[in-house]
Amino acid sequence: MSVVGADIFGIGLSGLNVAQNALSVTSNNIANSNTPGYNTQYVTQADRQPQNAGFGFLGQGVDATNVLRSYNQFLVGQLQTAQTNSSYYTTQFQQLSQINSMIASSTQSPSPAIQDFFSAMQTLTQQPGSLPSRQNVLSMGQALASKITSMNSQLVQLQQGANGQIANSVKSINALASQIATLNQQIGALTGGNPNTQQPNGLLDQRDQAVLQLNQLVGASVSKQSDGSYTVYIGSGQTLVTGNTVNQLATQSDPNNPANLQVGFTNPNNTLTILPDTLLGSGQLGALLNFRDNALVQTQNQLGTLAINFSAAMNYQNQLGMDYNGQPGGPIFQDLSSYASNPQYAAGQFAVVMSDPTKLATASNLVPTGGTGGSGVTMSGVWSSLPGTFQTDINKTPPVLDSVAQHPSTGLTGMTITASATTPVTMTATIAGTNGGGPYNVVVDPSLPNSYKLQTTATPPVDVGIGFQLSGAPGASQTFTVGPAPVGTKSLGDGNNLRQLTAQQNIALVNNQSYQTYYSTTVASVGNQTNTSSLQNTAAASSLQQATTANSNASGVNLDLEAANLIKYQQSYQACSKVIQIAQSTFSNILNIMS
Repeated sequence: MSVVGADIFGIGLSGLNVAQNALSVTSNNIANSNTPGYNTQYVTQADRQPQNAGFGFLGQGVDATNVLRSYNQFLVGQLQTAQTNSSYYTTQFQQLSQINSMIASSTQSPSPAIQDFFSAMQTLTQQPGSLPSRQNVLSMGQALASKITSMNSQLVQLQQGANGQIANSVKSINALASQIATLNQQIGALTGGNPNTQQPNGLLDQRDQAVLQLNQLVGASVSKQSDGSYTVYIGSGQTLVTGNTVNQLATQSDPNNPANLQVGFTNPNNTLTILPDTLLGSGQLGALLNFRDNALVQTQNQLGTLAINFSAAMNYQNQLGMDYNGQPGGPIFQDLSSYASNPQYAAGQFAVVMSDPTKLATASNLVPTGGTGGSGVTMSGVWSSLPGTFQTDINKTPPVLDSVAQHPSTGLTGMTITASATTPVTMTATIAGTNGGGPYNVVVDPSLPNSYKLQTTATPPVDVGIGFQLSGAPGASQTFTVGPAPVGTKSLGDGNNLRQLTAQQNIALVNNQSYQTYYSTTVASVGNQTNTSSLQNTAAASSLQQATTANSNASGVNLDLEAANLIKYQQSYQACSKVIQIAQSTFSNILNIMS
């Protein structure tokens, strides 16, 4: 027969130990209620094997069997995905907002400077020989160059900042990967590689938290192995962590663009296996790569294309004219034609190269030389303009920049315009010289009264690049002749070439748009991308909040519940203490009776 006091004492002691363990776990939950990634832990307990007392089986107490954590793999997976998406759109929105604020700013935009430049030219048309007005044109050109190069510098700073963040992201990814590998090793050492035995819950939480932090940087998926370790994949299945082994990421300069960094896995021979951006298209790293290689480079290219086409068209037209001293015109802006196929950095080289205001070619390189016919109508002006082929070529992608050497006025020795003998009177023209040809059709130019321009006979017709103005309607069979302007002869009152320079403000010379319209299109494009990113960021942040709340409700610490558990286990502890006290008293009474 067993001693009653001893049985009661053992039962009470077992309950006391379980209650004490439960209080310890509950206290740990409360202490870690604000620990990132901590999952609520709880004690499992089981009734001891009962003992046959003859009249029935009597319980022998209770044992604590394990300490488990509240964990829902499905909710954790949702949280990791939501974290990746939110980090991607947050980073993308932050980066796009910087460009949007910059190019849309009226104080930084080159659009007002373009307007000021052409306004200065318009003022010069009133007195083409005015040196102060000529100097003002060059000053406005320098102000425009300053705006464009300043904006380019800011875009380059954004590019450098993105590359710096890419490098830091790669370092952080490697650090987290090493942490996960170390935790794999520690967990394996404590469990013997058996995921079904008692688990170190704190280390499991730390590993899951490291995976969540990794998903902030790059989209990562996890496969739990038979030994309980995590294998972590990024991209389209590239292994980052296997057991306690890490495949390190690294960066190197892009051979095609040394200012940018490429990301890849390191090889034993210290080379990199480069990962395309499409494989790293999520998380903070994916957003930075996407921003740098799409929105940012697109804006740089568009600003560069604006600078290339602006300088090319202005230089072309100025070279078609004659300057203050009767000399052929030269370039006003830096020649950027070498950047035509790679305009990303062209804007940084945009500059005014003309320092002498007398070099502005305001006068035409052509002059009327006479004619025949008795109608009394004379040619009051003749000029060279941008040919239709020039406008077609410069609007290509990449732009094709024609040379002035191809212009029909280059090497021109003479031009004859002949009116028809019948009514209504029409005119044709032929050009003699290096680039001569014809006959060309002569059609009305609505930009000036009694103005005309030469077009080819092709369908559709193409502007040849020469225009003229008559004092009235030509008479039947009347002819007009044109020759090259004499070198060294000043024509300070002639503003025919200046008028063509000024007209470029409203001509489609970049992507089939005028300069200011093209820039406005760029601003609108970035603005639309930023607005879309803002909406995506808001939606992703909401999804992350929902996923966080769902996971927290399922496995996070509920302080109200833990407070109730404290009371419950405290009462259990006190009751078991009372059982032990009674057992001791009963046992003492039995000893006294037997003595």
